[in-house]
Amino acid sequence: MTKKTIKKNIKLSLEFDQYLNKNPDLYAKIPNGASVFITVKGDNKLNEANKGNVSSAQGKVVEARKAGGRWTVSKFVPA
Repeated sequence: MTKKTIKKNIKLSLEFDQYLNKNPDLYAKIPNGASVFITVKGDNKLNEANKGNVSSAQGKVVEARKAGGRWTVSKFVPA
């Protein structure tokens, strides 16, 4: 993963945390102990890099997807 991708992920993680604090109903969609990975609408390079890291995750995995100013959380099912 490149330094640019890492910085982008840190920024997005902070944004997601802030969004969760304002929208606590999304917490219910994240199972205890789950791994969360972030995707962004229109950023295929970041999305593929982050999905590639999911292969090493054990247990439940959820995708936090940003589209505009909104976030959605869904169970991840590998293709």
